[in-house]
Amino acid sequence: MKKICFIMTEASQFNILCRGQLEYFAMQPDVELTLVCGGQEQDLKKLESRNVGRVHFIGFVRRPSPFRDLLTLVQLFWFLIFNRFDVVVYSTPKALLLGSFAAFFTLQKKRIALLRGRAYENYSGLKRSVFELIDKMCLYISTKSVFIAESLRQQYVLEHIVSNENSYVIGSGSSNGVDVERFKVSPLQAQDSLFRILVIGRVCIDKGIVDLYEVIKNIDSIRVEVLIVGKIDDNESKIHLDKILGDFNFVKYINHIDDPSAIFSKSNIHLFLSHRDGFGNVAIEAAACNVPTFCYDIIGLQDSVKQDVSGLRFPFGRTDLIALSINEAKLNQVEFTRRFSGSRAWVLENFQSEQVWSGYMRFYLS
Repeated sequence: MKKICFIMTEASQFNILCRGQLEYFAMQPDVELTLVCGGQEQDLKKLESRNVGRVHFIGFVRRPSPFRDLLTLVQLFWFLIFNRFDVVVYSTPKALLLGSFAAFFTLQKKRIALLRGRAYENYSGLKRSVFELIDKMCLYISTKSVFIAESLRQQYVLEHIVSNENSYVIGSGSSNGVDVERFKVSPLQAQDSLFRILVIGRVCIDKGIVDLYEVIKNIDSIRVEVLIVGKIDDNESKIHLDKILGDFNFVKYINHIDDPSAIFSKSNIHLFLSHRDGFGNVAIEAAACNVPTFCYDIIGLQDSVKQDVSGLRFPFGRTDLIALSINEAKLNQVEFTRRFSGSRAWVLENFQSEQVWSGYMRFYLS
């Protein structure tokens, strides 16, 4: 029996980032899962209801808190010293920090860091140096480091945070792949007179809510609808969203939707103005529906958006070029659709969920 322990900061992350994956792992012969996390009660109950393994609560907090973090580290150390695993996998920032040290000092024999991105991507100076040092320590005491995107791995190697020999990408990248039966091409995409632009994800500065205003003000609004879907992060982001909704009557906002695949089926472009991203799984979900993504040419998205195949990547901050390309696409919709008609085939070749899950399982057990 192979015992695998996964550590994340919150139960909601298991439920969102590992949808379907944990069930696949739990179905493998002679594999036993333990899931360690904090989070809210409803998220923990949802995780337990999936029946994929033992769920052990440890009260992680996302924000830096010396006292709470020290207490969490002690709890994690205590749990791991009395529970031995063949593999311990830790991901998400706080779980990576505390999980790597607890697993190292309790002598867990295989310690795998799973890097999904870095929150300090756009930091500079001393603040960035401190975060880089923390990452370097965490990865140094891990037996292996896995990155969900090759561009992310290369950046860590370039900055000497991890060695080339001890860093890996599984397959073509991604942490969970795409359910290609759920995200697929719909005939609805060719039956509507409106040109729809979809913006989906958290509404915040880092995800480009300010940049979005600059794009929208420069696009031809005739027969255009912009749909923004996602939870608002903070008051500053809400102010920017309210300004967009107040200034442009062709923009609509929805806080949450249960099935994003239904929204993709009605969209012509997926606009993804993130300033930083580990991979950007939503881009390959869009591609599976043959909906091209327009995004910045940044680390992570260089793997999830293939230039001229599943979308277009633009120089960071060039909202004028993005708006120009949207206007051109609207004027030449038939040619635009044909240009990106191979995006689903690219996803099928590289990012089908079970293909991704199988790659991770083989790696963990190798």
